Amino acid sequence: MLKAGYTAVGEFHYLHHGVDGTPYDDLAEMSEQVIAAAADAGIGITHLPVLYAHGDFGGVPAQTGQRRFLNDGERFIRLVETLRARHGGDPDTKIGIAPHSLRAVTPELLRGVVEAFTAMDSPKIEGGPIHIHIAEQVKEVDDCLAWSGRRPVAWLLDQGMVDRRWCLVHATHMDDDETAALARSGAVAGLCPTTEANLGDGLFPAPRYLSQGGRLGIGSDSHVSVSVAEELRWLEYGQRLIHRKRNLLAGGPGQKKDQEDQAVTRSTGGNLYRLALAGGARALGRPLGAIAPGRRADLVFLDENNASLVGKTGDAILDGWLFAARQNPVRHVMVGGRFAVRDGRHEGEEGIAAAYGETLKSLMG
Repeated sequence: MLKAGYTAVGEFHYLHHGVDGTPYDDLAEMSEQVIAAAADAGIGITHLPVLYAHGDFGGVPAQTGQRRFLNDGERFIRLVETLRARHGGDPDTKIGIAPHSLRAVTPELLRGVVEAFTAMDSPKIEGGPIHIHIAEQVKEVDDCLAWSGRRPVAWLLDQGMVDRRWCLVHATHMDDDETAALARSGAVAGLCPTTEANLGDGLFPAPRYLSQGGRLGIGSDSHVSVSVAEELRWLEYGQRLIHRKRNLLAGGPGQKKDQEDQAVTRSTGGNLYRLALAGGARALGRPLGAIAPGRRADLVFLDENNASLVGKTGDAILDGWLFAARQNPVRHVMVGGRFAVRDGRHEGEEGIAAAYGETLKSLMG
């Protein structure tokens, strides 16, 4: 992810129990391993323990194969309190929560956990983000209507809990009223175009949502691809395919006037990248996304000699990266003022790759 131009990741984390569902002696053991891995790699992490309690709407029992994921509200909150106590002062680590979906939690459990999480805020430890999968597939919408009489995004927004801390992941299937309400809420839509395409989920109503001031971030989700450029490219291209128009996410009319009253072409790449920076920073609860006082020094350096970037200036550089580069042009990556990638190479990548390969062989052999 670092080599692709990501400097921070929001990590949904499910595993807090053994294969038979027995909690680990230290319920946070696997969370700690993930956080340690992020530190070894040098990427910032917003760690999001997943609350998974049920198998479907209305408290349907989970299946046997899901037992490693399952927590009740009390045990889940103890896990989050433990992680916040251990990592509250770490600038590279943020602790949030992820109620998995409306299928996996009851309304009472969802509200109780959000209230308990909010009560943890203190002057010393700032509150973290809240992520939830929602309206990813048509079946989920139909099942939610059968359960509640409301569509998923509408039902959640009606509860009065959603604010700028929230990230609604996917939110693919919304009607016009839901789209407008989500845009007004201050929450972020967490879009994962390569995964949504891989799973055949559908396309997010991006032009309508952005025209009403909505915020979005991008994620790699299933890691079928780990590419900033590919996610943003397909966010735009998907809209072109369904609307049969170009530059739908360029951020307004095709041209604007500068101070000298000269026509200036809007940049789809520039607008998309800035939207993703701002929305991603909010979704992760981290001071990122701009070179400004109080923001972390997370910087991505592109190779000006890359064939798709040569001679380009301003937003044309971002257009070249996101829509034309055949080879990854990310040259250096700095995270929190420290270089994690130099000249396209991570200093620990050979050892990490070797250890990863050996681990996979031992698990699969």
